[in-house]
Amino acid sequence: MYKKIIFVDFDGTITMEDTLDGAMRLFVSKEEYEEKLNELIHGKITLSEALHMVFDHTPSNRFHEIMEYVETIEIRDGFSEFLDEMNSVGIPVVIISGGLRQLLEAKIGKYKDHFLGVHYVDLDLSGEKMKLVSQYDDGKELLKKTEIMEQYDYESAICIGDSYTDINMAGASDVVFARDILADYLKKEGRCYIPWNNFYDVCEAIKSSK
Repeated sequence: MYKKIIFVDFDGTITMEDTLDGAMRLFVSKEEYEEKLNELIHGKITLSEALHMVFDHTPSNRFHEIMEYVETIEIRDGFSEFLDEMNSVGIPVVIISGGLRQLLEAKIGKYKDHFLGVHYVDLDLSGEKMKLVSQYDDGKELLKKTEIMEQYDYESAICIGDSYTDINMAGASDVVFARDILADYLKKEGRCYIPWNNFYDVCEAIKSSK
């Protein structure tokens, strides 16, 4: 059992913007995107349904557009140093992302030896059309993060996230680092969280809490 463990989101947390959302925008018009977003916000469709609607109907031969896009996305400051620091203090880091395997490998594959585990959604390109593949797809979330958290044995969980997809993960964690949409949500709910801008902030907060 680990005394402490860190669960980190990828899209918009490790990366400077949500690459899954950015990839989706490549394949739908602005009008269609806004329509699906509105339906999602009002509960008419789930996030899982929205993503399947887009990716499962996109030709596999357009995948190169996703990779060209993701090359332009930067990693948030301090991530490498954060991994080194957590390794030195013995706190394991697990990546839990609803993002695509190919995107994670392109951006953080070089850090793979620093992670206790990496969980993601795969994109099957073997057919004419793309196909999202996730064993943790419950029809609502494309990847149910709390189900993955349950696979690990720990006393205390630290969550680092930024958006709607991190809300349940935050609720299952003892300490939450939140920014952007996740921070706004937790603030409205009156729930405690630690605001952060980059991974240097996270390092300092964790070190000072010892």
